[in-house]
Amino acid sequence: MDAKTPLELAGRRVGCPVDMSDREVILPRQLTDISAEVRDVPPPPIPQLPEPYHLRVADPEADAELISEWMNRPHLAESWEYPWPPERWRRYLRAQLESGFSRPLVAGLDGVDRGYIEIYRAAKDSIAARYEYDSYDLGLHVAVADLEYLRQGHVRFLLPHLVLSMLTLDPQCRRIMFDPDHRNTLARRFCESGGCVFLGEHDMSNRRMALYALSRTPEDVPRPRQG
Repeated sequence: MDAKTPLELAGRRVGCPVDMSDREVILPRQLTDISAEVRDVPPPPIPQLPEPYHLRVADPEADAELISEWMNRPHLAESWEYPWPPERWRRYLRAQLESGFSRPLVAGLDGVDRGYIEIYRAAKDSIAARYEYDSYDLGLHVAVADLEYLRQGHVRFLLPHLVLSMLTLDPQCRRIMFDPDHRNTLARRFCESGGCVFLGEHDMSNRRMALYALSRTPEDVPRPRQG
């Protein structure tokens, strides 16, 4: 995502899949060599937003075209690097819903869809190699389709509600992770102003990320580790 955060707000994201020609790479960040303890953790919860906002699970059939159009807009094509056609998005959304790894969501205001969100289990994600994770950790990616919506402050207003709902629905979750691209200064400012703890920059297979943790309590701040 070029971005993520309290986060990806900037309409940015930080992981970019490579090829989706077969099942193994549809969810390129999902780990397969994990312990039974991590594997048995349930899928991420579906948080709630206050009215007049809404948040719903993405429908692969009904939403792939809309999300594809969003992700081909210049600011998201540059930051998320997912400028895929609808059919590829359809497969990607479906794979998330069939997994216990992540959940694709669509957020909006006054009945109008405005952005795409992914909530995932961080211990099942490639970032797990870069910090001392807990099995129930969550991760968050946010892509805002309309930059004006971002400028109006909607995302800044909603993030605390989103985070609180996630932690309330999943009492075993000790922290929420964010991993914007290290060059994404806007996303990093969101993380830092939102109370996240910086866990360093880390080289991944396809990017260099800045890792942040928003912890439930000061005792829940994890320690970083090098891969």
